Amino acid sequence: MSASASASASGCATACGDSKPKSDDRWGRIWGETWSQFKKIFPILMLGVGIGAFIYGFIPADFIAQYAGPDNPLAIPFAAIIGVPLYIRAEAVIPLASALAAKGMGMGALMALIIGSAGASLTEVILLKSLFRNPMIVAFLVVIFTMAISAGLVMSFV
Repeated sequence: MSASASASASGCATACGDSKPKSDDRWGRIWGETWSQFKKIFPILMLGVGIGAFIYGFIPADFIAQYAGPDNPLAIPFAAIIGVPLYIRAEAVIPLASALAAKGMGMGALMALIIGSAGASLTEVILLKSLFRNPMIVAFLVVIFTMAISAGLVMSFV
């Protein structure tokens, strides 16, 4: 029996040079599937970014400070609810927090807003929706709201 016949009989495909490895095909399928999912999610993500940008750019800080001031008992839950659709990047948190605090927003409400926006954003929820079922999304949002409100209450009493 020749060397090539014994190699094919033993199943040696890559080491003997008879064919290419199959990993190239696998990476092509992975890239194709990734691109397919990205194309489905991208318009929804852009909608979430647009809504967050609208809220961030067009709702005045005075409006938020009026309803989330230290004298309002519902300020902390209100701030947590407002924070979730917002996506506040790390670079924007300090200037935004400074402006809102200077305009009269309570520290507890400010903490709830920051934790709510850092914990979950509208775009993140939309992305998670494509991966998980509704009960998991609801549980995620409940945890974020609970943590934001708890941290806000702790901050307001300290």
